[in-house]
Amino acid sequence: MTARGLIAAGFAAILLLMVAADAAARRRTGPCLAPLGAALTAALRTTTGRALVLGVWLWLGWHFLAR
Repeated sequence: MTARGLIAAGFAAILLLMVAADAAARRRTGPCLAPLGAALTAALRTTTGRALVLGVWLWLGWHFLAR
């Protein structure tokens, strides 16, 4: 496997884990894990959270759309 394929597999694994964590959060009713939408809403309430979300969004866009 090439380095590019390994990196793509790593990103796919992270995405799969994120979807699995969101699905688990939606099944549970306890406060231990928030669904992705609720976590993003909480992050966007503060200026620092908005800056972090923007930075992650720009980083992902640069890495996936630059080529």
